[in-house]
Amino acid sequence: MRVHFWSADMAGSSFYRAVLPAMALSWLDHQVSHGVRLPQNWASYDTIVGCRVAQTGPTAMWRKLKEEGKRLVLDLDDDYFHLDPSNQAAVEAWTPDMLRRLADNMAVADLVTCVSEPLAEVLRDYAAEVRVIPNGLPAQYLGRPRDYAAEGRPLYVGWAGTSSTVAELPEAVRALNRISQYSRPGGVMVRLVGIDAQQAMALGLRGRQVGALGWVERLEHYLHAVEEFDVWCAPYRDTAFNRAKFATKWLESSVLGIPLIASDTPAYRAVIRHGENGFLVRYEHEWGRLLKRLVDDPELRQRIGMTARGEASGSIMQALHVQWQAALTAPVEVTV
Repeated sequence: MRVHFWSADMAGSSFYRAVLPAMALSWLDHQVSHGVRLPQNWASYDTIVGCRVAQTGPTAMWRKLKEEGKRLVLDLDDDYFHLDPSNQAAVEAWTPDMLRRLADNMAVADLVTCVSEPLAEVLRDYAAEVRVIPNGLPAQYLGRPRDYAAEGRPLYVGWAGTSSTVAELPEAVRALNRISQYSRPGGVMVRLVGIDAQQAMALGLRGRQVGALGWVERLEHYLHAVEEFDVWCAPYRDTAFNRAKFATKWLESSVLGIPLIASDTPAYRAVIRHGENGFLVRYEHEWGRLLKRLVDDPELRQRIGMTARGEASGSIMQALHVQWQAALTAPVEVTV
């Protein structure tokens, strides 16, 4: 099989939905490429996986590919039909015309793939066949050792996101400010990955114990940055957009063996058993209590982190590549 993953851009989602699947399929001896442009010899490819195909030019090419008899798979990792108004940039980008083209392109595709069953339920209004293929990470991250004791050094409490998810962070700002002032040998540092110091200060996060790394472009550099977290916070509001999301922070924290505290939203409720492999927060005051508990107890950090890591083997690309292979090689059903 010869496949090209056609990315809409090189943002973080393209690594999960194009770069990593392409790499994983190559392990099964398929000829796979990826990029924001189609290869010059696209006519020799069997299948094109288009990520978020919705702009005018790519849409015209999508129709040409269909006319040429290519197998088309359209992949989505977010619910663009229910964007939260707080994400103004996304709302402005995903105009009614963009959404109409996206819906039409899903109808043209032989298959639509996505990251979660709640998202699939939304997309089935626009496509005849939708298949869920979760995100994954390479197995190499499972074996990296962790220092759960954190003796004689700062303990890092982390958050990771982007300018589009920064609206979720206020749910935990008060608790993060408090824990940064908590007295323990070595102190506590709050580390923010994906936003800069100015954005952090605008949210009320400030002080010498708060550090903001800013945007990290490459996935491997991002994973290196978050790997330093001793405790990971993943606050989310209960919105229609978030209910369709994949629990990416659970994937990343569990593979790295980092104990996670996440908002009790459907995505995280599906994977976290409270107090066993992570913690779920329903009310704002619980952030501070759970952070203090994990900061105070290295054995709890290790138990939660290692339990989560032990369950992460099903989330590696070496386990998921067969799902991509099955989706991209399944026969196309012809309706007469």
